[in-house]
Amino acid sequence: MPIPLIPIISALAAGGSLVPHAAGGLIVTGASGYIAGTFLSTAAISGLLATASATLGAGALYLSGIAASIVGGAGIFGTTVGASGITGALMSAGIISSTPVWVPFAASGAAIGCGYGGYRIFKLKSKLSKTPEGEEAQFTETEAKIIEKFIKRLAKKEKPDSES
Repeated sequence: MPIPLIPIISALAAGGSLVPHAAGGLIVTGASGYIAGTFLSTAAISGLLATASATLGAGALYLSGIAASIVGGAGIFGTTVGASGITGALMSAGIISSTPVWVPFAASGAAIGCGYGGYRIFKLKSKLSKTPEGEEAQFTETEAKIIEKFIKRLAKKEKPDSES
């Protein structure tokens, strides 16, 4: 990764949290205040979001396709003809007559959650692209939490000890 996240990941793992800095950008703060070496500039955040969006977005698309194929769907007009996945197997065995009502509600809830998350990321990327080069953007607490979640997820995916 092009930006040095090791001190930031270490500070977050030790109980710190990412907060907006008074001069713009973000910094990790702990019980004793700001933690040295953990400042994230607007340019670094922009690069981080580009990397995280590509990594996490591909994973989300992959998992959503898997979930849809595992659950499957009812066949033509709710019959077992053309039914697939778990739903099709349960319908063929006569255990269920159609897709349970919680499935569309769960799918709708997930779609709304993903849509809102995508909107927040879009607004954040828009703010970053509108910030003139060489200047720092002022972030909100909510934006800091979003970026903190990205960093924590990337830290779980990366294994700094393993050599490629």
